[in-house]
Order: sequence, then C-alpha cells, then structure tokens
Amino acid sequence: MIKTCAVPLCVGLILMQAGSHVPTQQEDKPLPPTEALKSALAPYAATRNQPNDLTDADKVALGIGMAQAAHDCRALSTHTAAFASNADELIALGQLCIFGQEFELGRAVLVDYLALPKPPEREKALLLLVRALLGLKQPESAEPQLRLLLRDYPYDAPIHFAIDQVIDQLEDNEPDSDTDALQLCATQNAATLPLLANGRDLKGKDGDASAATLFEDAVRCAALAHAHGKPDGLEQLSAITQEPSWSGTADLAPMRAALERQQMVGRSATLPSLHGRLVKQGALVPRTVSLRHGTVLLVPFALWSPNTVSVLLDLARSVPQQPIYAITSWRANSGGDDVPSRRVLEGLRSWQRSMPGRVAILIVPQLELDSFYADSFPAGILIRDRTVLSNSVLSGGGAERLLVTAMKERTADR
Repeated sequence: MIKTCAVPLCVGLILMQAGSHVPTQQEDKPLPPTEALKSALAPYAATRNQPNDLTDADKVALGIGMAQAAHDCRALSTHTAAFASNADELIALGQLCIFGQEFELGRAVLVDYLALPKPPEREKALLLLVRALLGLKQPESAEPQLRLLLRDYPYDAPIHFAIDQVIDQLEDNEPDSDTDALQLCATQNAATLPLLANGRDLKGKDGDASAATLFEDAVRCAALAHAHGKPDGLEQLSAITQEPSWSGTADLAPMRAALERQQMVGRSATLPSLHGRLVKQGALVPRTVSLRHGTVLLVPFALWSPNTVSVLLDLARSVPQQPIYAITSWRANSGGDDVPSRRVLEGLRSWQRSMPGRVAILIVPQLELDSFYADSFPAGILIRDRTVLSNSVLSGGGAERLLVTAMKERTADR
C-alpha cells in the first residue's frame, strides 16, 4: 500500500492510514462494536490508499487536472517575481507543480518558500519538498529534509508517512541504498515502538496512523534487517502484541498476522501443498500445488486490492521463467462465508484477462490462505523445497525488489 493520498486534490498530502486486515476464521471471539466497525471498514480504506484505485472516470478527470496543473505550473514559474514574497501563493504553486508532476519546478518553488523569513507553513513545505525530491527519484536528497522535520517538529503521522515513502524508494534503488533505509527504520522504530508498547497510535493534523500501520511498518523494517543478516527485533514486536491494551481491538489481528508472516521466514511452510481450483475462462479446474520441491511464488490477493495487477506484471517481467500463482479465497473477496460466489468468479475471470499467461489464479480454502497469515493484499510468498524464504506485503517497489532479490540469490546458490 502506498501511503499517499490517492485523490487528485490531495496529492502531496499525507492521509490517515488504516490497516487492510480481513477478519479470518481463526480469530478468537467477536470484537466490540466500535472495533468491529474499524475492522469492517479496513478493506475499503486499504483499497482507497492503493495507487490504482481510481475508476475510469476518475482517471480521465485526474489526467485532465494533472495536465492543466502542469501547464499552469510552467506558465506561473516564469513569473514568480509577482508573488515572490507572498507565502500563500508560493506554497500553492509548489502544490500545483507537484500535482502536475513538474517536480523540478515544484522543488525550486518550495526552496524559495522555505527561504522566506519565518514561512508560516514550513512543516507542510518540507513534506511537499520530500514529495518533489521523490518524484525526481532523489531519495538521498530527501533525507536532509526529514532530518529538519525530525529536529524541528514533533513526530507525527505525516512525518512517519514521509519517512515511509523515502524508505520505499531507497529499497527500490540499488542494494547499497538499504543502509540508508535501515537507518530511517531505526528512526521510525525509536519513535513508534514506545507508543505501541503503551497501547497508543500516532496522531497528525491530517489524520492518524493506526497502531496496525505502525506495527506493520516495523515488521517491514524487520524483514529488511533480516535480509541483510542484521538483528530484526522480532522479540520486541512479539512482546508488544502481548500487551493487554491491544486485547479486544481491531488492531491486534493485523499486528499478529504481520508478525507471524515474518516469523515464518526460514521455517517450513505449515502445509505440504495447496489444494484449490484454477480459474479458467470456462470452468474451475482442480489443482494441487506442491510446496515440497522446487521454487513456488505465491501472490495472495483480493479483488478489492487494485494494485495487484500492476504488481503481478512487475513480477512477471522480473522473473520471466518463474510460474506465479495468484491465490485468493471466496471469503477474502466477499467477507462472508467461504463458499463459491458467481459475482466473485466473474470478477476473477475479468482480472485474469489482464494478467500475463504465466500467472494462474488459484482459489484456495480460506484456512489455507490463513496458514500464511495472508490478510493484507497484494503479498508475496516465496517458498523453496517447503522452506519459506519471504512472506511480506508488496506495498511498493522496494518490497517487490526484496522478493525478486531473494529469489535470484537463492537460485544462484543452488
């Protein structure tokens, strides 16, 4: 999940993040109504926070708006002398340029804004400057802006999400950038783990970061540390899930699932094989996928995770010789009983037409999906000779690179 606002007018702003947990058949007892409501709304919130959640009409409107913003940004950037000392107009121009993806022009305007004596929205401008630098694919240049934010402002949800974005782009670069990403992970953990240990989430003027989101981010950093042979801190994260304050909350189940996914790495898969049905254009065909021998790449998904198709296309290009099983269940797509649904099947068949030929859609029982703690989508599970080598949410290009790197490194070792 990309932790930026998906709505055009909110481009550059950081919004509240909800977990993408789907209640599973393994949960102990019903949640209180307030927490059950949070859990029920989580799939919608997760979908709205993925980058491909727009309808066709939304995409047309977004394209028109971005084109106009780019045109106006270029035109106004040649006449900034008229409002060079007007703080409100300068920061508005910076937002306009970022919306139009004129990142270099946006960067220049925001630098001018920050050079004003006591700019009134300095924190917002620094966050926008981070966005501009990431748009220019310069995550290393964004780090000094993060240091200013951390030095001058209380750690809040927008700062946390800005760090997330920089970590993701650093992960998506060459492996040498992972050292910088791990340092930012340490910064995040220092701020968020004490909150989680005390049963708290993270507040922000533009929305909060849920406890589940903070915890999942910490697990993502643990996975990065593990991939580099460094201490992953899972013991501390496990202790947090045992805190009484999380009992009976909507956050606990996705926190536990995130922890269990990472704890699976290096261990044997609980199942020797998957038993499901392949989605074909004309029928559902029984299929057993052995996990005992060879390399198996699984991508748990649901129809409400719009980023899945682009992730599968990326993986198919990155590992062209590897068959990919996109796995789901009836319940993951309906929220109800784990029984066949004509509507879900029609949706899966429609999705299949968008996928490469080597990607097979496999409907498995919910209990088999639960065995991998798959409740956030899309995810990537890499198994070789029944050993789980990776099990993580594919929240961005960085997570995809780590998955592909794990596959290629293990292949080279054989």
